[in-house]
Amino acid sequence: MSNKQQLLIVIALCCGLALLWFLKQNPALNNLNAALQADATLQAYPYTFRTIKIEGDVATLTSPRSPQVSVLQFLQIAKPNLDTSNPDSPSMIAAQKELAQVQEQAADIAKAQPGIKSVQWEIDRSWYASHGIIVE
Repeated sequence: MSNKQQLLIVIALCCGLALLWFLKQNPALNNLNAALQADATLQAYPYTFRTIKIEGDVATLTSPRSPQVSVLQFLQIAKPNLDTSNPDSPSMIAAQKELAQVQEQAADIAKAQPGIKSVQWEIDRSWYASHGIIVE
């Protein structure tokens, strides 16, 4: 096989992979993620909410909140300067309220997108894994 033939095969494979990637893109999902990333409040928060999937009129977004992981574990990672030794302290209560408000804002942004009526949350296992916590 000549070098020219090999080059044409490589170019054809690259074009095929690019086409496959393009066809698998979900414009609604990309638009929702762009809207989440464009929000100044969400940008300022130490956790990035993102869309995993859209099925019908339901968007599934990642969340650091779950019965599987204590909110204290999340806050220890997200806000390392926060004293988490007393969960009833005013600063801890404020941090938990802030998380709830930011997550609610992410849901509101999602529901403001065309065709999205509700939001489901899924624990962000990859985020926790990147911080050394395995979520079962």
